[in-house]
Amino acid sequence: MPEPEKAKPIFDENKDLTDKEREDFNFVKKRIEQLKEARRDIYGINLEKIWAEADRDYIPHRLRTKGKRVIATDEEKGWRGTWTTLGEPGDWQSDIAQPNPYIKIQTALAILIDRNPTGVFLPGSKRYQATTNLMKQLYQRSWETAKSKQQLKLFVFNLAKYGWAIGRTYPLRIVRKIKNLIEYNQEKPEQSTWEEKEIVEYNDIFRENLDPWNAWIDDMAKPNNPFSLRDWCWRKVYPWDVAEEEFGKYKNWKYVQPGGIVTEKVIGPKGPEKKFKETKLVEVYFYENRIKDLFMVIANNVPIIIEPLSVSDAQGNKKLSCWQGYWNLRHAECPYGIGVYEAIRYDQAMLDRIRNMTLDQLTLSIYKMFFYRGTERLTETGEIEIKPGTGKQVLDPKNIQWLEVPPPGADAWNGIAMLKKDVDDVSGITEPLMGTITGKTAFEIAQAKEAALKRLKTPLDNICDALEQEAYITISLIQLIYSIPETYKIADPNLIDAYLKEIQSDPELYERDEEGNFVAKIYPEIPLNLEEDEKGNLTETAETRFFRIKPRFLKWEGIIHVDPQTILTPSKQLDKALELEMYNILIPLLTNPPELYSKVAKNIVKLYDKDPKDILPDSWLEEALPQPVLPQQAESMPFPIEGLLPPTQPETLQTTEAERLVPRTEIPVRPQSFAQRLVARLTRPFRKV
Repeated sequence: MPEPEKAKPIFDENKDLTDKEREDFNFVKKRIEQLKEARRDIYGINLEKIWAEADRDYIPHRLRTKGKRVIATDEEKGWRGTWTTLGEPGDWQSDIAQPNPYIKIQTALAILIDRNPTGVFLPGSKRYQATTNLMKQLYQRSWETAKSKQQLKLFVFNLAKYGWAIGRTYPLRIVRKIKNLIEYNQEKPEQSTWEEKEIVEYNDIFRENLDPWNAWIDDMAKPNNPFSLRDWCWRKVYPWDVAEEEFGKYKNWKYVQPGGIVTEKVIGPKGPEKKFKETKLVEVYFYENRIKDLFMVIANNVPIIIEPLSVSDAQGNKKLSCWQGYWNLRHAECPYGIGVYEAIRYDQAMLDRIRNMTLDQLTLSIYKMFFYRGTERLTETGEIEIKPGTGKQVLDPKNIQWLEVPPPGADAWNGIAMLKKDVDDVSGITEPLMGTITGKTAFEIAQAKEAALKRLKTPLDNICDALEQEAYITISLIQLIYSIPETYKIADPNLIDAYLKEIQSDPELYERDEEGNFVAKIYPEIPLNLEEDEKGNLTETAETRFFRIKPRFLKWEGIIHVDPQTILTPSKQLDKALELEMYNILIPLLTNPPELYSKVAKNIVKLYDKDPKDILPDSWLEEALPQPVLPQQAESMPFPIEGLLPPTQPETLQTTEAERLVPRTEIPVRPQSFAQRLVARLTRPFRKV
């Protein structure tokens, strides 16, 4: 028999906590309940009721509900304890709920998130220019290391479904003890040799999407104002062994017992909910307060961690670890937005109703009901329940014909189409975004898709706003965790000499402690596309090499902007058309001296969101002084420059018909882009009419 578990000591906050810890603990318990209660009444609306409906209607389902089974008794009719079903619809009637919430949300997810975000880092002062490229590449690498794109997809899924989503960025270190096989005994396998060792499974920045049902933010928070968010909390249900591995080293863990509310949702209307098979679970709350500089973890009503916040910027300002946003604005004072489901739910209900009624009428018009001769009455009340393909026995069928039900007319189908369009318009996810071709030419299709994407501009901007919040948290964590080295004491002189030779006696990579011991400082070594020049600046290179991160490289302050185009699903067809358009404009300009049109060419390239270094020749990228142009050279230029020719010779400005590269009458009739119109306006005054 297994030995019974030892009884754990009982937690007593008066004995086990200091006065300050007890004050903070009581404050946090009350504050968590306040945050829970605040979300149940947002301008008179219980958001969690809408969320429960979204959980139910997102999954493709049927509308039919089971009729209530009751026992009916009627002495006149001879019913004595007969089971009957109340309110059950006929089996032949359509009860399909069109899965528009599922379709719209998945379409938005496929369009908006396809790649890791790319940040534009602008240094706050000149002294941070040298490390800007390093911070940019470390930020991008953190997304790849943690595979955070999948967490971002979950974040956007919650954003579209509920109208609000929240995530968290924090340093994650997973260390486990394992046993490695050292020697295998073939004759007696049970006597094989195993070695116990500790491994680091993960040690880097991690991003986690949180369940909106189990996260609560400051009830005084404002949208698009991160400084208004004072505190927040979130909840998790842990298996006991996982919780013990994560929190077992803290002194108050010895008081924690399995239990608490261990369901998936702690509050709110009941809906689809995950059922845990694990029986030994513990409920854990996490709380952060930026104003009080407080972080607390409470496991089954026992505070196991009470400490200051770990995230702060270069100036020491404390930061919360959360980043959150909304889909579409609900109110200028409310951080909880309106999602796709909430926007379409009433139109969706009407669409399902009209669509199912139309299908019922179509079924009756095809599979008709009939009557035949008999002696029995129709029913006790004389009413007939219409069922397709059913025969009813009547006394005198001569005056009764086949039940002729007309098929649904054009009004019914037009009404369905109108309601579908209403759903598209309200959600902002229209047919071009769902793959429906709405144009005849590639240009028309591209224009339709571009116009449709404008409907998603607001949600996309809100996603980028949340990602920018996250980027500042990531930079703060990079400066924190990468500046802390692993230290090793080395006593062997030969090893010391070998280490100094390897690091080229870099004083940043070793030190001697107070006792004179040699201590090696090992900083993270990461593959990056960087190199350090003679002046100490970090410049980007095409070649990837291992780069040792040193604390002096991590000093950076500035502005971070996330480019929305970097996360969108790229359109190869549209990108190809835009590049061809850009080259068609640039090629005629490249036949001229760079001092004349280099600035124009650079601006045109930037209009297409391209880097001039990747497009233009090197000679066009150099800032050269304008060279004097002789009159005979000016005559060969397609566009004369004002001031090069004397005013007494206006005839030299005119060209013959043979000298015109493209006659005015041969310009193709096609909608022009902004760049084409710009060049046309620059050159039109010099065209011959």
